Amino acid sequence: MKEVALVCAGDKFDPALHIKQIYANLHQNCTDFRLTVFADRDDIGLPGVRVIRLPDWKLNSRQLWWYKVYMFSPQEWTGPVFYMDLDTIIINNIDKFWDYETDKFCICQDFNRQFIPDYPVCNSSIMRFNSTLHYHLYNYFVANSQKVMRQYRGDQDYITAYLKDREDKVLWPKQWAMSYKWEIQHGGSKAGGPTLRYPDDYHCPEQEYIVPEECSIAVFHGKPDPYDTVFGQERLTSL
Repeated sequence: MKEVALVCAGDKFDPALHIKQIYANLHQNCTDFRLTVFADRDDIGLPGVRVIRLPDWKLNSRQLWWYKVYMFSPQEWTGPVFYMDLDTIIINNIDKFWDYETDKFCICQDFNRQFIPDYPVCNSSIMRFNSTLHYHLYNYFVANSQKVMRQYRGDQDYITAYLKDREDKVLWPKQWAMSYKWEIQHGGSKAGGPTLRYPDDYHCPEQEYIVPEECSIAVFHGKPDPYDTVFGQERLTSL
């Protein structure tokens, strides 16, 4: 069974839209999976979905990403855990994410890679990890939460530091999970930096988007949100 995890905290994401859409897309693009949602609410309301209540860490609205660390706490899993941010859209089959480098902690290179190819930061939007090997991420955070939140800007900087010297870290192939606004929209942005001017800074301004054949997941970091785009609206589906 393929274990899939989501984290839903705060009111930025609507379970009736974002979680439901990912669940529907999983049914279309993933075989034999179980979805677990770590949430600060109980009313997810999807059949067959496991809901694990998040602890009350007293985080403000600009700190909610730290709840991702709770995934690394001891839980009952049947195998490696594949995590996705809620502002992602599955567009093709994702079974390959379980078959790739099966004994490694797999994660995205940060999407600043579009402008700085060797950018050394990980992006925690799409991860796969062995749940029995990485409790330290959770244990250290719980014991030192204020120190960690002062030291790191967010969970992905914390995870990047944790993985820096580990031999079991590997980056996903670039085209498997791609930034919508920097790598898919209008054929991707040119290497001019993340502050874009339309249409001058895009490769194909006349096309709404171009999805490489190998791309299975589009990641919507920052703005726009997934379903505020033509790309997202075209992929709305129902269970």
